[in-house]
Amino acid sequence: MGDLMKIFNTRTGLKEDFIPQDPFEVKAYVCGPTVYDLCHLGHARTYINFDVLKRYLISLGYKVIHVQNFTDIDEKIDQRAKKEGISPHEVAERFIREYFFDMDSLKVMRATKYTKASEYVPKIIKITERLLELGYAYRSGNTIYFDVGAAGGFSELVKDLNETIVDEIRVQGKRGPFDFVLWKVTGQGFDSPFGIGVPGWHTECVAMSMDTLGETLDIHWGGKDLIYPHHECESLIAKTLTGKRFVRYWVHNDFVLFKGEKMSKSSGGKIYIRDLLEKYPAEVLRTWILRSHYREKIEFSEESLEETQVLYEKICKAAAKSRDKEEMGQCAKDFAAIFMSALDDDLETGKALLAVEELSDRVLEGKVKGAWRIFSLVETILGIRLRAPH
Repeated sequence: MGDLMKIFNTRTGLKEDFIPQDPFEVKAYVCGPTVYDLCHLGHARTYINFDVLKRYLISLGYKVIHVQNFTDIDEKIDQRAKKEGISPHEVAERFIREYFFDMDSLKVMRATKYTKASEYVPKIIKITERLLELGYAYRSGNTIYFDVGAAGGFSELVKDLNETIVDEIRVQGKRGPFDFVLWKVTGQGFDSPFGIGVPGWHTECVAMSMDTLGETLDIHWGGKDLIYPHHECESLIAKTLTGKRFVRYWVHNDFVLFKGEKMSKSSGGKIYIRDLLEKYPAEVLRTWILRSHYREKIEFSEESLEETQVLYEKICKAAAKSRDKEEMGQCAKDFAAIFMSALDDDLETGKALLAVEELSDRVLEGKVKGAWRIFSLVETILGIRLRAPH
């Protein structure tokens, strides 16, 4: 496979050599959207950044087993269904289709397998029953809670809850303030030994990921907002079930900001992907996202997208000029080394694109030969199709 790439592991807070369990295969799980609305720019960032990691690992010779879920059990889905006079299933299926439309437009490679929470309810029930048997869960009123204290507390991703979590609510009936829901009896939803109701969010991803990828994942990717409580709770559930490390590399991308605030569906501060695609080519939007490192915040602005469009068009012109398949000169080889070295260093896509921009300038000035291989890497690894100029 050559030199090892380094990736930042949220668990340790360090860049680490990436060494999967199997030297030829990577097991990766990505948290998917809750399907009650269209995808916004924040979603685009999560799935484009992971897509580049996936493409890069494939280019290094790995087989990537990529599983992504859809959260199709949620109050927001129910609320939308009631408002529109249709079933929650119809709402979820509609926005799953819309998700694929947006991601296909952005050239995001499809996962090996997609899972839906609703299809895993029997496995979620079995997990909940097992946690009750082991003494890591308890019933209080209409709710089955996970007992965080009995499991030894959180320690995987959040090292000090007192500093990180300011106002955790102590709900009446909970043994500890950080205990979380495994099953809630509501009288509607799914039948279970605990009563008709719905599963807790965190249990869903444990059931889906362990069923499809096994007890230990190589990579678990998601937005930074999922570190707590979602990923911390997932990890604790899995650890109590198996006694093994659930995830080898936790990887989280930072937020897209809109007017200084995190972009999200719940806050209302969102820009839909398809609205942007009416103004800009998908390649420009993808390039804009990749100009920043995945662990940095990005502030959205029309000006930055327009600047990116100018950059994209310049790269396309240089790529078109390099289609003669000349042998790579030393200068082109040096730029190729810079490009690959940037990706080896925790997926520094911004640095990789800076190298491509400088290379493009030199190509257009007639100073570099054989650069076509590098532009090919831009297409295959960064997933940015370089269209011939009109």
